[in-house]
Amino acid sequence: MEQIRNFDQLLQAALAHGRKGIAVAAPYDRNTLLAVKDALASGLAAPQLFGDVERMLPLLEQVQLDAGAVKLTDVRDTAQAIDAVIESIRSGENQILMKGTVSTGTLLKHALDRTRGLNIGRLASHLIVLQIPGLDRLLISTDGGLNIAPTLTEKADILRNAIDVARALGIETPKAACLAAVETVNPKMQATVDAACLCKMADRGAFPGAVVEGPLAMDNILSAEAARKKGIDSPVPGHADIILAPSIEVANTFSKTLNYLMHSSNAGIVMGAAAPIILPSRASDPASKYASLAMGVLLAK
Repeated sequence: MEQIRNFDQLLQAALAHGRKGIAVAAPYDRNTLLAVKDALASGLAAPQLFGDVERMLPLLEQVQLDAGAVKLTDVRDTAQAIDAVIESIRSGENQILMKGTVSTGTLLKHALDRTRGLNIGRLASHLIVLQIPGLDRLLISTDGGLNIAPTLTEKADILRNAIDVARALGIETPKAACLAAVETVNPKMQATVDAACLCKMADRGAFPGAVVEGPLAMDNILSAEAARKKGIDSPVPGHADIILAPSIEVANTFSKTLNYLMHSSNAGIVMGAAAPIILPSRASDPASKYASLAMGVLLAK
């Protein structure tokens, strides 16, 4: 499989996987329905919408999406709608879960429940796949949406989830950079200690087939020349596929800054559960939500 380097190639690869069932919880906003409409028209997905049908019908009419073209499941209570969405994944009826207007916390509390949810015993984490103007490849940033201050063990799982996504994008040897404020280990900066530990874990086979480097400051991650000036000899600087942030604030700020200042396109997804979970922001545009759906199709079993 050739490496997927942009969202056009991502869409084509997703289409080659065949139509997948996408269960959408409480789709009461225009942008979500526009993304569903595009996914249906392209052949990417077979959507099933769970929620108050009386509330959904006028919205479907607004976006000119034929109600007869999608499966509508009338569940007026939001919590019950979420449970119905999850059950449709557990039964195999659908393969991807997508958030509508329900809160992320509420959805994930149900989705990651150990007994009735999609929990598989691995830490779930949020990733953003970024298409950045001027960059010759897609870049994965994590975790800016789920784990607030991950421990070393949790960072290892977050990194594994990101490596899985990178491989789905056709990256044979993913290069992961562990972000910190400096490139040297400082016991007073936990991010640098964790980064060094992750690199040693990689040396001993914890992340097979991936190259892990860190700690690296952002200039060292983005510029091979900056890394050389600091004496860093590694294939990762200037060529990173994954940026592992030390905290949720860092990853969240990084992706949103690129989005608003560099006009990057973003595809967000949660990995580590029994099915891909798409958690688009309510502020996300339809194109980003559509790209997230394509990413979900590519990763669905």
